Parts: sequence; C-alpha cells; structure tokens
Amino acid sequence: MKYLLLTTLFASTLIIGDDHTEPNYSKFQANYFFSCPNEPACGAAFDKLMNSPEIKEQKFEAALSRITMQGYANITHSINFYYKSAERFQEAGEIFSSSPAFGKFGQEMAVAGAEPYYNNLTSYLIVEGDGRGANYGVTFVDQVSNPMVYFPSFKKMAAKMFEESFGGEAYVLRQQHVGGGNVTHSVSVYFNSSSEALEFLANYQSTPQFNTFLAEAGDTFTQVRAYMEQALLQYNPD
Repeated sequence: MKYLLLTTLFASTLIIGDDHTEPNYSKFQANYFFSCPNEPACGAAFDKLMNSPEIKEQKFEAALSRITMQGYANITHSINFYYKSAERFQEAGEIFSSSPAFGKFGQEMAVAGAEPYYNNLTSYLIVEGDGRGANYGVTFVDQVSNPMVYFPSFKKMAAKMFEESFGGEAYVLRQQHVGGGNVTHSVSVYFNSSSEALEFLANYQSTPQFNTFLAEAGDTFTQVRAYMEQALLQYNPD
C-alpha cells in the first residue's frame, strides 16, 4: 500500500495544460515532500531511478534535497522536478506512469521507510540573481492577499539585498497552483553554505531593504511556515 501511495503521489501532478515556455528557468515545478529515516537508501533509490536508461535519456531536471528546521518531524526531504513547458510536464507524466524503473523506485522508497507528506505545483514569478551552484536555501511559505502590491515590493527588495554581505546568491518568488491548502506563494533565498544562510537569517530583518518591503507590503501577506534546505543530488541543472 505504501508503494502504491508513493508512486501515485509522484505521478499524479505531472499533467497540466499551458503553452507557455520560458528560457533558462522552468515554468512548472513539481515538488514532493516526504519523510525518510534512511537518507542513504532514499538517495540511492532516487539516483537509481534518474540513471535508469528510460529516465536518463529524457534529461529531466530534478533534485533531491534535505529539509531541516521546518517544525514538522514528518518532512525531512523533498524531490523536485523542473519543466520548461506544459508539454514537457505532460510527457513526463506519461513516461513515469509506464516506467518499470519508476515502479521499482516506489518499492525501494517504501522499503527505506519513506512516507509521503504532501506535494504541490509551483511556477517561478520573479528571479533575482543566479542560484546555480548555490546548494543551500531558506524558504518562506506565505499566503499573499494582494499580489499587485506584494510582487513589485518583493522584486525591489530582492534586487537591493545583494548590497548586503549576507545577501545570498539568488531570490526566487514562486506561485503555488495546487497543493498546500491556503498557501499561495513561496520565497527562496539561496546560499553557498549553511553558515551563509544562518548569517542571512540573523540579519535580514534589520536591513532597510526588508523594512521598506514591510512598510510597502507588510499587510499583504501572512507567513505560514519557513524551512532550510540543502540540495543533495541534482540532475541536468541549467
């Protein structure tokens, strides 16, 4: 039953309709959050899947990350797939649903003790900086009530945060399409080390950039949760 739940969870959100493509950044991200008490075994299962002939030849962009400091013991990791277009998204769903390697992956994850928690579908809205190679991140998950005010204020703040020594490498604002209840958006800030991420957390709230953002858009969002992450495995990053 656990195997069926895992494979259904990972395949169920891989189809959507839209003809938009976006160079360099993915248009859609399928994100799967779960607990795994045996990280080496879950990592080996995912690596085996991504290097199986029928999956490897597709050159899917994907990552396995460790999730920490997020307040829930039932989320320890995430798997993320990135798609440039809806057509690629749909194609992936068809490939995974018929892939023997994907079926084996579900079985091996279940044996490793992996338990799915939730999944969601997101799109990039605003990107400032270059996060390639920055494998540590802090993500803030929000409910945004007035995007027309929030978006430009966030973009202005993110562009100016690089002036700070602890400002990080990249800022990403995502829209959440499905999954996660009342959550509408998330913001991730990427760094080259966990110590840089901690330095950011210790200082960003006292910056003029953040306080200007709060003055302009502080009443347009409610923070739902936050967490730290580290990319452990990456495939075909661009």
